[in-house]
Amino acid sequence: SQLRPAPLRPPRSPHSQLLTHPRDRAKAAMSDILVKIGGICGACGALAAAEVALTKKYSSQLPLLQSTTSIALPKAYGFVVLNAVGSAFMLFVLGMKVGMSRSKFIERAKQEGDADAEARYSYPKIYAEGFSQTATDFNCVQRGHQQAMETYPQILACALIGGLHHPILASLGQTVWMIARWKWADGYASGDAKKRYSSKWSFHIWTSMFLQFVLAASTGVRLILDA
Repeated sequence: SQLRPAPLRPPRSPHSQLLTHPRDRAKAAMSDILVKIGGICGACGALAAAEVALTKKYSSQLPLLQSTTSIALPKAYGFVVLNAVGSAFMLFVLGMKVGMSRSKFIERAKQEGDADAEARYSYPKIYAEGFSQTATDFNCVQRGHQQAMETYPQILACALIGGLHHPILASLGQTVWMIARWKWADGYASGDAKKRYSSKWSFHIWTSMFLQFVLAASTGVRLILDA
């Protein structure tokens, strides 16, 4: 039999070869995330600048934007405080939902023949061990609350700081965060982790967070420049 030459294949570009490595794919994904974060921060910065300009222009006509105390707090800062209380209460409710679900999952696991149901779903266990659907469902409910707790301290602190100079945007950002966080947890509680972003609101747990970061940074810069 005659030897046939191997078919010629087009050479692969160095870029495509690099992306076949898991580490390089991870770097590409991270670069994409950073670009998106940069776009979000840029948009938030533009909104903050717009609020400053509009406040200077209309503060004499809008009493809520006028300073009334020795530390120059605008009246609208009250909305920031009220939203802080509201977000704390919302997290309390999400925590209660996890606590109340424990007994439900214990009974469900017992019906499925789990001899360790009490130990698996009772305190002090944060997450249920195992790979059963019941354990996954409980962990999804728990994760909806736990993940909110992981980001809440920095969001609250930045909202209270950013609200000193940007009370309108800070309070609106808090409101959006509460709605988005509730929708996110509700989707997660379905038992399918992918459904945590099933609502159009859910992604705004991140946009509202970066908004508060930008507003807090803006307040810090203004304090330095005004010193």
